[in-house]
Amino acid sequence: MKIEKLPYFIDLYETRSYTKTARNNYISQTSVTQFINSLEEELQVKLFDRTTLPIQPTAAGTRFYQDAKALLRQYQRIKEGLAALDRNAALPVRLCYTSKIDLQILLPFVTGFKTRHPDVAVDVEQATFKEASKALWVRRCDAVIGIDFEPEYTGQLESLTMYQGEYQALVPEGHPLFGRDAIRTDELYHYPLVMLSPHVIGRSYEGMLEHARQDGYYPNIQRTANDMDGELFLMLTEDLIGFVPDNYFPQEYAGRMRRIPIEGSHHRFQLEMKYRSGENPSLDLFVEELAAYLKSE
Repeated sequence: MKIEKLPYFIDLYETRSYTKTARNNYISQTSVTQFINSLEEELQVKLFDRTTLPIQPTAAGTRFYQDAKALLRQYQRIKEGLAALDRNAALPVRLCYTSKIDLQILLPFVTGFKTRHPDVAVDVEQATFKEASKALWVRRCDAVIGIDFEPEYTGQLESLTMYQGEYQALVPEGHPLFGRDAIRTDELYHYPLVMLSPHVIGRSYEGMLEHARQDGYYPNIQRTANDMDGELFLMLTEDLIGFVPDNYFPQEYAGRMRRIPIEGSHHRFQLEMKYRSGENPSLDLFVEELAAYLKSE
């Protein structure tokens, strides 16, 4: 298998079209077909079901697609690292983050870090809560920032606590609790709620349910959303209460929503950075200075 040809498979998986794949990669359809056939022969599995139009990936094809993208990124990372060494340049720091809150915390620090170390690039990529753990495991990034990591991927990694806080209720205008300065747990769980979906936030979803059970209630989760913007939309259009960290408020909805503390609630969180030390000198420097910055705040 030639790694540099993996984009042929990835494009075919995403487009379901030999014609589009050939055009995207400036090769003939015959070349695409030959590569896919040779790949299936080497792996001893069928990657696509060709009896349907458009073609559909098999279960093995879907699994290989995920691994192929990770392998291609790692291959590119190796090439970039070798090129940087050849130029005697600093390796970049690649960060995966799970929400805009992570970047808000990092922004002041990174601005100063770049002033002190202009040769170190800091690249960021967003991932879902669930994807973030695996992203670090397959070395798609050097460090990940998030909450409730998947232990099978991050259990042996080093950790830096970036923020500890509590979840508060985000209440839309017109809701009976909108005017309150604080909300009791019995009042909170009396109303239907909205949360980010389990496949987006992974273990955090079960964590929120456990916090509610510790409060003595089982929450009425009426809707789930695939991202924060969708969750905010459902709050406003369906009069639902959501949860939000105490260090974040969607300023674009100021006046239409209120963030209200929940009295006596177990809804707390810890934002962490997971990373491997000793593999990237730029990352080691980044973490060392970030730890000092967080202590000074």
